[in-house]
Amino acid sequence: MAPEETSDKSNPRGYGQGLDADKPPDEMVLYEIVEPHICQITLNRPERRNAILTPEMNIELTRKFEMAQDDDDVKVIVLAGNGTDFCAGEDNRRMPVESFGLKKGQRLPQSYRMRGITKNFKMMHESFTWGSKTVVAACQGGVIGQGFGIVMTCDLIIASDDAYFSRRQSRIGFASFEVQLPLTLLRCGINRGFELNITGRKVSAQEMKEWGVVSSVVPREQLMDEALRYARAIAAHSTDNLMLGRQSMQMFFNLLGVGSYINYAQVAHPLFTNMVWREDEHNFLRERNKHGNKEAMKRLNKVWEDLGFE
Repeated sequence: MAPEETSDKSNPRGYGQGLDADKPPDEMVLYEIVEPHICQITLNRPERRNAILTPEMNIELTRKFEMAQDDDDVKVIVLAGNGTDFCAGEDNRRMPVESFGLKKGQRLPQSYRMRGITKNFKMMHESFTWGSKTVVAACQGGVIGQGFGIVMTCDLIIASDDAYFSRRQSRIGFASFEVQLPLTLLRCGINRGFELNITGRKVSAQEMKEWGVVSSVVPREQLMDEALRYARAIAAHSTDNLMLGRQSMQMFFNLLGVGSYINYAQVAHPLFTNMVWREDEHNFLRERNKHGNKEAMKRLNKVWEDLGFE
């Protein structure tokens, strides 16, 4: 039985479970074989800066990746985003816990939270880091929140010169915790990765290239050509050797303990959704319910912007 709903007039805007999707899931994530052996999967909510709508978009993204994984003719996946930005993070009008069953005026049991986030993690991990195909991310504009997390799971990152990377979710209450923390620290370095997470600041594409995270930075109009150049270099390898290479990388990550981190994340994320803010702390969820998502994010980011962390 689902948890009972109770009345709560302090939350006049309600929770995001009732938020209607603006288009069918299969239009939110596009799939195309652009060249022999090269598949392009494209986030397609440009009107929302490709913000991920949970759970529909996660499920569809996983389904499209499974199509590529199951196609033996596909050697490499190019992950792109339509419009001005690669991905602006999760659509915060509907938080993940709300898609697990949280409703206005009620407290969702931990069992719902833990099962929901476990399913989400399993879907995303099997699509990217633990998938069977090499993935090249083509990033422009904002690469924020979950968009940043997704990119950290890709094998190569190509960026336009106007791209920037930010883990904005840290400001909502996660601080230095994130579900892709091991990969972020491996790619960015422990000190840089922690600083990026704890401040939520923007990191330019050029800075990411200097860190060794981004492989190439090009003008925006050249982004897809550059991503395809790398994809063609990957596709020049034999299918069997690419698969062996994937297994080799996954074994390396497992030896470092990356795979076991998901066990912590499955508990830590539900704990976050039950956290208590002190009176002098900025509660994003409370602000969102009072003022709407856009204004709440503006107020939240101002706390750090006033300290010089844009």
